Amino acid sequence: MMECMVCLLFHIRANWAWHLLTAPETFGSIAYEYEKNSYPRALADVWAGNDQAAEALAFLQQPDPEAVETFEIDLYSSFVLKGQVRKYFAFGDQLDADYRDRMYRAMDWLTRTDPLTQTANPPRKFWSNSQDDCTTLVDCRNTDNLRAMRETSVYLMAEETGNEATRQLYKAHLQRYVSTLLDIGMGEWDSSIYHGHTTAAYLNLYDFAADPEVQQLAADALDWLFFTAALKYWRGSWTFPAKRVDSDSAAHFFWLYFGQGSPPETLENDWLYALTSDYRPPAPVLQLAHRAFARPLEVRRTHPHYENWLPGLYGPAFYETLYLGRTYQLGSLARGTGGDWQGLGLAVAAGAGSDELQLSAAGPHTIAQYENLLIWQGAAPPELTLPAGRVDTESAVTFVETEQTWLALHVLPAGFVLEVGESATHGNFVDFRQQVLARSRLTVMDDRVEYQGSQGKTLALQPQADELPQVWRDGQRHDWANHTDTADLFHALEDMPPE
Repeated sequence: MMECMVCLLFHIRANWAWHLLTAPETFGSIAYEYEKNSYPRALADVWAGNDQAAEALAFLQQPDPEAVETFEIDLYSSFVLKGQVRKYFAFGDQLDADYRDRMYRAMDWLTRTDPLTQTANPPRKFWSNSQDDCTTLVDCRNTDNLRAMRETSVYLMAEETGNEATRQLYKAHLQRYVSTLLDIGMGEWDSSIYHGHTTAAYLNLYDFAADPEVQQLAADALDWLFFTAALKYWRGSWTFPAKRVDSDSAAHFFWLYFGQGSPPETLENDWLYALTSDYRPPAPVLQLAHRAFARPLEVRRTHPHYENWLPGLYGPAFYETLYLGRTYQLGSLARGTGGDWQGLGLAVAAGAGSDELQLSAAGPHTIAQYENLLIWQGAAPPELTLPAGRVDTESAVTFVETEQTWLALHVLPAGFVLEVGESATHGNFVDFRQQVLARSRLTVMDDRVEYQGSQGKTLALQPQADELPQVWRDGQRHDWANHTDTADLFHALEDMPPE
């Protein structure tokens, strides 16, 4: 019965996604790599069989004069490759015979040798002002999402056309990438922009690979990608910490699978790959996404360097602590925010969705976290925007009462200490406030900050220049070499019946 309900809810969300994908009256352009937007919209109309289906098929089969070497079939950009693969394998029976034959010949020519080692003549651009263009026949960029699109697509084209040497080479590439993914994670970890793009690429591989070993690689990658997405997806939003942020793309993509929150008002092009794929995430992943297990619970993970394939960069670079409360999520990185990653996240339940604490800071900083306690210490005071709620201050402690979650904020000269409470741990807001005022203790000694929370737990932080900070939890110095701990989460999921 529950499985039928999950399928029904997915179907309802799928109808909304189809509605948004087929709403635009025009598909867009095929210039440069703009097919990443136009192809999913055109394919959606073909799949829906609506009044624009014939126009969409004509759009999808028009020649691309930029693709001189591949018979006017664009096979250059990773984003375009992802769409071309779905078009050929999932919609090939609706393509004109001569166009399908031309696609086959283009894929055959491209994969007779490794296209990443062949020089394009002439070289092409990704868009009119792009600065990261490649001189190779295929997209040479190596971000996780672009690499996933390239390697899955080249593999499928080589397999389809019988170019065995290239197929075996890219099978090895895929084996290495997936083994790295399962071992240390991905450079674009938990990206609110790109996590869905990488996932869509592996949906292609899962759906169309003929080699059972390669299809299993795709399934393993997808299970991992959906698991980590389920950790950061909550109530329709993407939570933090995360690498490469500033977009709701991943939240919109995984809404189709996980639901909750309000339906997105704008389309997500990668929905097309999900809607036409046979893959569905395992039951424990849905339990995790829906927080259907005993909480509160702390999860600790590490994430690799962005370019982890380079010599000396295989090990961990980011140390994350994530606390899953019943009405909030609190997460942090030991070295905080910097570059293109966000190192602090507090999301609290608000209506059907969530609200969040926002922080901006100049200069380096470090963070210590122990479940619902957090110390932020930097070179300069941060600017905080608190979640919506009633705010007042007593005895130098700022209290915030949101719908279901309560905050106690102690301000430091160049930082702050945060304690978070909810009914599951503190009863009610009055009790939380009284416990914080009566039991909490804050001690600042030079650059060391110690805090005793309202329930007796203690947390201490001492920055260490360019090294990881020293952190003590209940008096025990934290061992960063053994930081990762997801055992309690897996046990909690095992103890719950499937949804």
